[in-house]
Amino acid sequence: PGDKFDLKFSNDVTVTLSGIKARFPHLLQSTGLTLWKGSESLCQYLSAHPESVTDKSVIELGAGLGLCGIVAHKLGAGKTIITDGDTDTLKNMRRNVANNPSSNHMTPLRQTNDSIIACKQLLWGKNVEAFRERWAPHHGFDVVMGGDIVYAQRSLKPLFETVLILLSSAPGSIFLLSYVFRDGVTIDTVLAHAKQKGLEWVAPDETEGVYVFSRRQES
Repeated sequence: PGDKFDLKFSNDVTVTLSGIKARFPHLLQSTGLTLWKGSESLCQYLSAHPESVTDKSVIELGAGLGLCGIVAHKLGAGKTIITDGDTDTLKNMRRNVANNPSSNHMTPLRQTNDSIIACKQLLWGKNVEAFRERWAPHHGFDVVMGGDIVYAQRSLKPLFETVLILLSSAPGSIFLLSYVFRDGVTIDTVLAHAKQKGLEWVAPDETEGVYVFSRRQES
């Protein structure tokens, strides 16, 4: 990809990405090679609430360019695993990770003494238990997140199945979903799947925005 995206968020977090600037991103052969509105919204949320990822284990689903994972790492996440299912997208994502400085502006982003960031392939609903055992063997991830990843009705079931396997059952663990209306997938449909899986949520002020899901606690 030959285009550059230069982004700046609060907390002095800056990110430069390689990708494709597309007027109609959903028409690209690899949709993960461009920047999506929901990813920027999720990063704005993370920058406003850095405590949601600081010192936490974080996994991003359908990460595309890797923006949200990179921002989480820069905000102090202890472990950040950035995933996508597409091979070409992963190659570009790894370049983006390598080309951005870490939060201390000196060492490569890949790994510092107290934090790690890695790009891995993950297909929703496929070998997710084994993936969790490899990357979060003790209790799962503190934070699962995705920006603009619900654009197909058929993907909702494997998405939420994947989230439930990866998300820690410890209190305070959250799934951050930046929702944007795409291809007829309504928020009501999304929330119905979440409820069926035993999740509760805090909704944003507007229909589109970041929803904070957690496991429903038994009273």
